[in-house]
Amino acid sequence: MSDQTAASGKLSTGVYAAYGTGWIGGQVFRDVPALILLPFMLSVVGVPPAVAGAAIFLPKLWVVVCDPLMGLLSDRTQSRWGRRRPFLLVGSILCGLTFILLFNVPDLSSGAVKGIYVGAIYLIASTAFSIYSVPYLTLGSEMSGTMHERTVVMSWRQMGLGLGLIAGNAMPFYLVSAGGGGAAGYSLMALVLAGVCFATMITTFFGTASVPKPARVEALVPLKEQVKLAARNTPFLILVAANFAQLVGSAGAYATIAMYMHYRLNIGLVQLSEVLLVLSVVVVVTPPLWTMLSRRIGKKAVFILSIICFIATFLLFGLVREGQMWGVYLFAVALGAFNCGFSLMAFSMLLDAIALDAKISGLNREGVYAGLWSAMDKTAFAFGALLAGLALGYFGYQESTTGFTTQSDETLAGISLTYIGMPVVFAVLSLLIMLKYRLTEKDLAEKDLT
Repeated sequence: MSDQTAASGKLSTGVYAAYGTGWIGGQVFRDVPALILLPFMLSVVGVPPAVAGAAIFLPKLWVVVCDPLMGLLSDRTQSRWGRRRPFLLVGSILCGLTFILLFNVPDLSSGAVKGIYVGAIYLIASTAFSIYSVPYLTLGSEMSGTMHERTVVMSWRQMGLGLGLIAGNAMPFYLVSAGGGGAAGYSLMALVLAGVCFATMITTFFGTASVPKPARVEALVPLKEQVKLAARNTPFLILVAANFAQLVGSAGAYATIAMYMHYRLNIGLVQLSEVLLVLSVVVVVTPPLWTMLSRRIGKKAVFILSIICFIATFLLFGLVREGQMWGVYLFAVALGAFNCGFSLMAFSMLLDAIALDAKISGLNREGVYAGLWSAMDKTAFAFGALLAGLALGYFGYQESTTGFTTQSDETLAGISLTYIGMPVVFAVLSLLIMLKYRLTEKDLAEKDLT
């Protein structure tokens, strides 16, 4: 997209909507494994906790390399469809196929071997998601030219994220129950949500055909050198560190929410789906409020406010007891609102950091930045799941192939400590890091930046 076109903001609402729709499937593909892959392996497939955590984490080590490579490759791609859209087409197809395979585990010799199978499929699926998600995020930077316009573009993505949360958080457990539970239930769930992923992700490919192609061409700088250059972008590094910390904690909570709700509050899968539906609806409706607030007090202030309230929300939820469903639903509303606040601001500030680099260097390196950011995002979620799996193993969690089984008092305490403690500790770390963020609209308006 040319600078003039980006600055004018003349893209239609339909193009923005098509862009946001793509992240419905992207969020499903990102969140469903984070939410149910660990309990699926522990309670249906019979994978030991440590092996299950490793099966989620190890494939993401590849993503640390794969995502920046996809960013660089899309930067250098020249086609009649533009630089990013060919990857959206291929990625949407592969994501749908691998999602089905991930939750259909063959009858292998042991739980550990089944865990290796899941890890291998997750490696392929993670690669497929890299093909889609990195060019997708980069495309957003090519659709915007001012700080506020970047927030508008990300607000459409955030609405897609919210709808993806509804499909990816509220539907899985409901579909598992509708399919009779167990392996058959998870197979039905995978088939339905794979269809959601494919249909929504490919919508972005078709719906963004009118987005003008960038006038500037990225210089052929080796990936290693581009990463070094990105490492000099202080606002970007702060954002990466703060978001990584927050995501590790959130991933730990994602991975253990089903167990916490079952063992601590006696909430079944269908009722948990209703709770997650409330959370997801809140994420859908609150982006305009956060966008307006950011124009008044700034993006950094909104991020800090949201994450402080996020910490308080988890601490207060630890006081809720069995039968207090009003507290559970209030928790869902608050968590959805505050999670939306800091995640929307983080993505908007990411685009600001990319714009800062373009102003300083005169180059289009959006793909490399998006690749590094995407690698951070996925690695953080996988690392959080690994820590959760290791914690459950440490506290003596007993895996099963017949659903949630009776656990010891020590294990039950460990589940509570993991679900409440991980997001709080890592959110505090994220807050401390974000206090160092300094980039403002005035900085981006300066003509001579050094």
